[in-house]
Amino acid sequence: MLLKFSSGDFHNATAIDCETGAALFHISTPEPMTRSRSPSVASFYSFASSSSVSSEPSPPAQKTTFITDSEGAALAEVTWRDRYYATSIRIGERSFNGTGEIFDAHYVKCLPDETIIPTQLEYKWRTTPDSLTLLDDDHNVIGRLYENYTSTNCKLFPASKRAPGHNYLRLNKIPDYELLEVLVTFLLMTTLRERMYWITTYVYGSQAGRQSKSPLGRLRKQASRSFAGWREALSRKRRD
Repeated sequence: MLLKFSSGDFHNATAIDCETGAALFHISTPEPMTRSRSPSVASFYSFASSSSVSSEPSPPAQKTTFITDSEGAALAEVTWRDRYYATSIRIGERSFNGTGEIFDAHYVKCLPDETIIPTQLEYKWRTTPDSLTLLDDDHNVIGRLYENYTSTNCKLFPASKRAPGHNYLRLNKIPDYELLEVLVTFLLMTTLRERMYWITTYVYGSQAGRQSKSPLGRLRKQASRSFAGWREALSRKRRD
């Protein structure tokens, strides 16, 4: 199966089956509602905040990603805190208390060039700064993310600079009843990659070979340590 995402924002996109052209999943993440204040109240709060020496920190922002089918029926949802942290996950009738229950934290591997994160389905996501692949229990690649590609008859080609492409997710040998959960873990992994590898993608470019001796190289090492911290957080959730 080859899924085409209608938008570069995976949290607000439609996943289309390239073979049939059917929209299989709609993914949306509405902005949280904020209460509006009257001008007089707003002016008072503005004055109070500017006159106060210290102020209470605002609570973390929360968003919810909804996954529906082509007819709008709810299939799954993920609640996020501060954009990157999934605090609760629902897939059909099943609920998960954060990522620690949908990933197998005991077997996460943080290697110098890649990180492997198993799921409860016994698949493994392998992420690097340049790729995201899904592995089966024998480490065979059964899924891959293709970023900025075009497709012709379900065959993929890198997009040209003049005509930007779309993002595609190719999945092989995934049973239909596991597809939704694989999609949810895919959204979690793309969010994790965005958090951990934006430095490499945005700053380093082709200078990756020289980055280890530079301040930016040290910053990348800090990002790798942060990845290890994320793994420990998963382990703590599993123990709790």
